[in-house]
Amino acid sequence: MSKEKRDYYEVLGIDRNSTADDIKKAFRNMAKKYHPDLHPNDKQAEEKFKEINEAYEVLSDPNKKERYDQFGFAGVDPAHGFDASGASGQGFGFDSIFDDFIGSFMGGSPFGGGRGGGRRAQQRRGSDKEMDLVLDFEEAVFGVEKDISVKRRIPCGDCNGTGAEPGTKPEKCPTCNGQGKVMRVSQMGGFRFQQVTDCETCRGRGQITRKKCSKCKGTGIVTDIDNIHVPIPPGFPDEGVVIPIRGRGDMEEDGSIPGDLYLNVTVKKHPIFKRDGKHLIRELSVDYLQLLLGDEIPVMTLEGTQAKLKIPPGTKTGETLRIEGKGAPIFRDDKGRRGDLYLTVNCEIPKFKELSAEERTIVEELAKKRLDKIHERFAKQEEEIKTMQDKKNRKDKKKQGDS
Repeated sequence: MSKEKRDYYEVLGIDRNSTADDIKKAFRNMAKKYHPDLHPNDKQAEEKFKEINEAYEVLSDPNKKERYDQFGFAGVDPAHGFDASGASGQGFGFDSIFDDFIGSFMGGSPFGGGRGGGRRAQQRRGSDKEMDLVLDFEEAVFGVEKDISVKRRIPCGDCNGTGAEPGTKPEKCPTCNGQGKVMRVSQMGGFRFQQVTDCETCRGRGQITRKKCSKCKGTGIVTDIDNIHVPIPPGFPDEGVVIPIRGRGDMEEDGSIPGDLYLNVTVKKHPIFKRDGKHLIRELSVDYLQLLLGDEIPVMTLEGTQAKLKIPPGTKTGETLRIEGKGAPIFRDDKGRRGDLYLTVNCEIPKFKELSAEERTIVEELAKKRLDKIHERFAKQEEEIKTMQDKKNRKDKKKQGDS
């Protein structure tokens, strides 16, 4: 039986009249308290952290919050019997890979958030951005710290995103009295209609600037380079991964929270090693005598060290041997476990002219002793093939006769 959900306001310890800033503050305090990094191997803290994230994901979104206030869980979760259109289902979006460290990308809340706050800023959202992130094979296997630069629309540093010339402040819009909305009344026939629209004077901001910032021309937004630190953990998946970085997309001029940045990750091929999840694979060329008699040899691993490989006597070419614990680190494994290294052995047969006189003599003596047995095995093999073919021909003739 599934655990009954707690009310989202109860989870964050706030009441239903809390402002957007109250919700954000409560989330940050609770998330810091129960973050998995502070409670390793604590399943209860981990579940608490997920519950906090889920509550914030709904209450921080005005549309979802409105549906939740009206319909409860049914308004935001199709599993509760009501699919409120617009619920993306993505939410926090890190259950698959990044829920325990992606928050470090933004230095705080894993949901990002626009500057300036305010009710209107919570209702508009900037556009998302995409960029490619290419990792070397070793970087994906062993992890790496990446610093990337993104050109995006961010709040103006001179006016702190207000659009007003430094030293001045935006004023309450006289048309809408700071609400950002105006009501228009129209009449058709015997009916009177009321419509709420964005205020044209302040463009829905609720504020106007008498003297515009010279740097951003009153928009509050400038295009600049944003440097982002991206930690790639060991054992990172090697294909088909998109990293969402919350709050690092573009912002809009009319007051908004920033969109998100999506990193499309590709991993370069390695000239020697291949990967199958936590396991590494490579080919190994060995001499025919090593396969015949067996051997123990040092082989190179991906990290550049040597590991011993035992080749059992009579190993066939194309057979795969294993070295335990020399594969890739297991993704998000706090015990530091690793997969295995698999080596497919291929037989190298030297050319006869490359052998020394002594080696040729030994090989020729061996051949004399074994050629009769080799010829006998070969003849038996060919006879079996002939028997199978004759049997097939008889069946074919019989079918033709019956038809």
